[in-house]
Amino acid sequence: MILILYGIITVPLYLNHVPAAFLLGSILAGIIFALKNASVFVPKPIFNLAQGILGCLIAEAITANVLNDLISYWQLALIITVSTIFISMILGAFLVRFSTLSAATAIWGIMPGGASVMVGICGDYGADPRLVALIQYCRVIFVVTMLAIFSHFFILEINTNVESQPQWLAAPSFNLFYTLAIAMVGVFFTRLIKFPSGRVLLPMIIGACLQINGFIQIETPPWLLMLCFSSIGLSVGLRFNLALIKIAIRTLPMILLTIFFMLIFCYMQAILLNIYLGIDYLTCFLATSPGGLETSVILALDTHSDLAIILPLQILRLFSVLIFGPIIANYIAKKL
Repeated sequence: MILILYGIITVPLYLNHVPAAFLLGSILAGIIFALKNASVFVPKPIFNLAQGILGCLIAEAITANVLNDLISYWQLALIITVSTIFISMILGAFLVRFSTLSAATAIWGIMPGGASVMVGICGDYGADPRLVALIQYCRVIFVVTMLAIFSHFFILEINTNVESQPQWLAAPSFNLFYTLAIAMVGVFFTRLIKFPSGRVLLPMIIGACLQINGFIQIETPPWLLMLCFSSIGLSVGLRFNLALIKIAIRTLPMILLTIFFMLIFCYMQAILLNIYLGIDYLTCFLATSPGGLETSVILALDTHSDLAIILPLQILRLFSVLIFGPIIANYIAKKL
């Protein structure tokens, strides 16, 4: 039954090009079943493997060209990344002080980088994945709305090129098996070294190093990402209950306020990027957007924005958040 409900919710989202439709659809389906006290759960090994595949998805975007582009303006990229993490720390502390959220939940919820990644790993650091998902996807909705407004003013042509559509029936290559092997190896070694975000970080680092040096090409076909996002989304959604829904509703005004300030801050960064590099405003906004890596890439493809600018900045920020997020959450927890 839950799979039927998942399909009913997800298919319209996917057909209307909603970012991360599989993740959102599975979270909503999981919430509905959880509120009916259904005894359904996602096995831990499947959830862990989904995190490993998520790491491979990030590694797929890390190429030699991306790194070269980043080096060409590394000073500005560093300023944007550090300032974003700093403002996230301030807004996270604000959420902790004026709401009932824990420090870990507030920080992982407010941190930009990639909503699916944040939801996938935050539970390893004591955060509540359900509330993190609420904060992250409220922000995604705001980002998509702002894009629609920007597209209207800048009269951007929407991409309808068939070649950009996902190839669901493409024949798998050996690269797919290498990708799955990297995900499994990363998950296995994470168990040995007991490094929580290692299930994402290790496959990401291993896959990126092998890909940059030309040994393999990371391959994450749409059906694999669907299974990955669906596993993570169902795992999160099935943990909801009525008590948590009440907490979410009570905290929502503060969450929306922090999202508003984050959007304003990132828009100011976009103006700085536009002045420094002389590129279009929409590309600058997507490069600094708090909507996350996957959302920015999807929107960039739909609006013909410059991925050579967007990818390096988004990847640098995501990697920085994965490294420094736990440190910041622990610091705020001790101070407040």
